[in-house]
Amino acid sequence: MIPTYGRVLSAIEKALRKLVEEYRGFGKSLQDLVEGQERNTAQLERRWGSEEESGKEDGDEEEGSKDCPGESQERGTPLSTSC
Repeated sequence: MIPTYGRVLSAIEKALRKLVEEYRGFGKSLQDLVEGQERNTAQLERRWGSEEESGKEDGDEEEGSKDCPGESQERGTPLSTSC
């Protein structure tokens, strides 16, 4: 009877070791995903930051021209009533 318990415990131990290995693999995969997401977020923040900085310089001069081609470059003042 004791040898039977030994084999059962051995099988349980092997199954638990396998589960631990899989768990570590999932943990590593999740860690890689999080790190990738952090890199992507940082890249987007840098890109948006540079676009906002360049937009402040260029956007003030062209603010009205985006909405209506008949607006002057001075804060969207209409040159004609075509809009």
